[in-house]
Amino acid sequence: MSLLSHNLQAFLAVYEKTTVSAAAESLNVGQTAITQRIRALEKSLGASLFIRGRKGMKLTSEGTILLKYCLGARELSGKTLKELKSNAVEFDVDLRIAGPTSIISGRVVPQLKGLYKRWPHLNLHFIIDDRENRLDLIKQGTADIVVLYPHQVPNELDSKLVKPDEYFLLAHPSWAKRSLVDILEKERLFAFHPEDSTSLNYLKSFDLLKYLKRPRLFVNENLALSTLLCEGVGFGLLSREIAQPLLDNQQLIKLNQGKSLKDALAFAWHPRSDMPDYFKDIIRLLK
Repeated sequence: MSLLSHNLQAFLAVYEKTTVSAAAESLNVGQTAITQRIRALEKSLGASLFIRGRKGMKLTSEGTILLKYCLGARELSGKTLKELKSNAVEFDVDLRIAGPTSIISGRVVPQLKGLYKRWPHLNLHFIIDDRENRLDLIKQGTADIVVLYPHQVPNELDSKLVKPDEYFLLAHPSWAKRSLVDILEKERLFAFHPEDSTSLNYLKSFDLLKYLKRPRLFVNENLALSTLLCEGVGFGLLSREIAQPLLDNQQLIKLNQGKSLKDALAFAWHPRSDMPDYFKDIIRLLK
């Protein structure tokens, strides 16, 4: 574990290993990640840190100045961590997990609720974000773990594939005898967010989109969306975890003969050379 930022760790690794590829291997990340971190560091400092030579990367005069700081900071970091461990100091750790409404509400929160007892100083923050691509959240440091589609995970991030999210098209029980085409043409379709294409993907996959006549309406909260569907205001998609209690209580029915859409999912995070036990627990529990 290091108290230095990812960018400074990358700088030190390139200096010590002399090449980007060797630095990437030592930090267990992709070469692109090392290059991006060095560029970000140079941009923030307004200085060039390395010159590429035949024998590898060499420090500029500005890089030599930064090296002195990093070596001193690393030594202080080591002493600080040793002191913390020897004194068994307990301190709060904040960790932010971002994902769409259905996954955070239906899976992440229930799966991780037991962590609060095991790790009383772990502060989990859940960020609801229904955009199609949440990669910027982790790049900007807004989140520590994000839900992505597998094809969106870049090489420089670690990830874990989990079971697909399964969505059903649902409506009020009083609509049971209506044709699906009639519902699509006449009723309101509710979705979570303008950038959430799940409902459109569902209709496309069953060649039903051509029957949709009214514009989508948006409700980015499960309880509110469920309430509207249960009141017969419109129809829409809910994940299996959210939908099942409402189906069991006969408050909703499945449309389209109960056919579902499955979305492959992955949780992604920045690689950690020394992953804390609480982080390992989180990754293990996310399924």
